[in-house]
Amino acid sequence: MVVFFWLELGFSMRLKSQKAVKPQSTVDAYPVDTVAVNKVPGQWSVLRNRNFALFFWGELLSSTGTQMQVVAVSWQVYQLTHSAVMLGIIGLLQAIPRLIFSLLGGVLADTFDRRKLLLIVEVILATTSAILALSTAFKIINIAIFCGVVLISATVSAFEFPSRQSMIPSLVPPEQMTNAVSLNTVMMQVTMIGGSTLGGLAIAQIGVVNTYWLDVFSYCIVIGSLLLMVVPRIPLEKRAQAGWSGMRDGIHFLRTHPLLLAVLSLDFFATLFGSPKALLPVYASDILHVGPQGLGILLGSISFGAIALTPLTGKISRITRQGMGVVLAIIGWGICIILFGVAPGPLWLSALLLAGAGAADMVSMVLRHLLVQLTTPDEFRGRMGAVMAMFVVGGPMLGQFESGLVAGLTTTQFSVISGGVACMVSTLIIAALVPSLFKVKVSATS
Repeated sequence: MVVFFWLELGFSMRLKSQKAVKPQSTVDAYPVDTVAVNKVPGQWSVLRNRNFALFFWGELLSSTGTQMQVVAVSWQVYQLTHSAVMLGIIGLLQAIPRLIFSLLGGVLADTFDRRKLLLIVEVILATTSAILALSTAFKIINIAIFCGVVLISATVSAFEFPSRQSMIPSLVPPEQMTNAVSLNTVMMQVTMIGGSTLGGLAIAQIGVVNTYWLDVFSYCIVIGSLLLMVVPRIPLEKRAQAGWSGMRDGIHFLRTHPLLLAVLSLDFFATLFGSPKALLPVYASDILHVGPQGLGILLGSISFGAIALTPLTGKISRITRQGMGVVLAIIGWGICIILFGVAPGPLWLSALLLAGAGAADMVSMVLRHLLVQLTTPDEFRGRMGAVMAMFVVGGPMLGQFESGLVAGLTTTQFSVISGGVACMVSTLIIAALVPSLFKVKVSATS
């Protein structure tokens, strides 16, 4: 699917952006290569907006519960099968529906009421977690049930990410967009560390059944917050046309912004090759011998490194050469992953290296999300959110299959090390093909 975008969306169009520093087009007065960002004192002041506060805290708790479920599923699957390949297959089942249905989810997010669409999605996701809880409690859980539930959850989630991301700009005034996007990025990392760590602890202390029920409860909270929110609808004249026409318009928009495609592709290939997440249960069980608590620490370490940079997100968002920042951050990610594979243990060292990777990922995420959000008009946000889901979410999930398959054919450590090397090589290739990446700028003005 990503190869399709590179061919169809104009990456081979001789990249006009290489010929000049000036942007090809301007969207809502924001040039693609230079984006003026209003600096608003107090990043957390954006939470004074009632609707955004409801959205933020609801998603914080819900996403934390979702990450706890992810840990529980990974642990249960490995305990049932003791197969790294099976962990990779679970990742593949999560990726395929997102890649297939994300564009449709983006069109729906630009056509219908995003809040109502999210409500439907959250109810279905809560139901899937309840199925896992009941199946485990009655001791009828098996790989077929896991695969079915994961497939349904991934299909529904393909409609969630575009709606959630595209709704943020309608919850805050334009001058607070930078703070809202940065804070939302931080929230995503907080849920990774909180959910992953709590997931491992919950499995050890209260069992996988209650861990799944906690996830169901977290969905109830976000459903309540969505019911209390008031979200402006897209004006009728700006709504996307249903079906293929809406998709075609979204593809045309991305085609006229090849630098956005290049930035998203950097993250896709980095996580396709360099994400060790699917193999962490193997590390916790067979290499480091640290059990589910250690698994929670390993899973949470990546996000812990990202959270450590939270006080610096304002400075990160004002980095002037955004493209260069993304490239260097992803190379830093690759180096940390290679070192993690080379030196597996003790636990504190493995966690420290994963934290370093998380810190690099945080820099990449903030810069990437700002560029996409600030250069996309509201009527295209759902479809661009869908593209981000295909690249940013699909990459790690396909990466789980890739790393699990390589580990099954070779060894777990070789899979991690070779993935880190491939991540760096792919980044350097894209940077060489699109030298204008180094000229992409985000300027902060007082």
